[in-house]
Amino acid sequence: MNTAFQLAESWHRGQVRKGTSIPYISHLMAVSALVLEYGGTRDQAQAALLHDILEDTELTYEELRHAVGEKVADIVRHCTHIDTPDEKTPEAWKARKQLYIDRLICDGRPHDDEYVADFVLVTLADKTHNIETTLRDLESGIDDEEFFARFNVGRELQEWWYTSLLRAYLEIQVPSELVWRFRDAVCKVFPNNPEFQENAYDEM
Repeated sequence: MNTAFQLAESWHRGQVRKGTSIPYISHLMAVSALVLEYGGTRDQAQAALLHDILEDTELTYEELRHAVGEKVADIVRHCTHIDTPDEKTPEAWKARKQLYIDRLICDGRPHDDEYVADFVLVTLADKTHNIETTLRDLESGIDDEEFFARFNVGRELQEWWYTSLLRAYLEIQVPSELVWRFRDAVCKVFPNNPEFQENAYDEM
């Protein structure tokens, strides 16, 4: 764990959460803690600390694999968004997110009664911390429009993203109570979406 933390702290040093002065390492530590809290392994916890390192820094997969081993590096690679051209456009952003969702469903789907891919819990912990942080900020009284202006796309596409993720986690039957936390936060941040408000309990 020491190597993973040192890599995360070193490569993400100076980065902050969008629209805040909060050091980015706080998010990585929180995600790793969630993984452990919900039954994750040491490898998953290390990958949680490093889940953004290939996407947001210049560290390469080979360098990461050399530092922490193939198992952890592969989990991180599965958690990494695939680049698309013209990332700044809403269309490219959505295409990039759709690739992530497609890969999550394809690679994370159980192949038998015992199996769920190692990376699924890490992605769920990541997205849970993100949406719960969003909920906390919105409940603190920040203006809705001002809050979503922090991001590359607005509220409508953010709602599409989180509800699509929730649909994916339900489809691959993530065996973790953490998905309930994720669903509850999504429903509170986007209370006008009828799909999960009415049917989430039945689907789970």
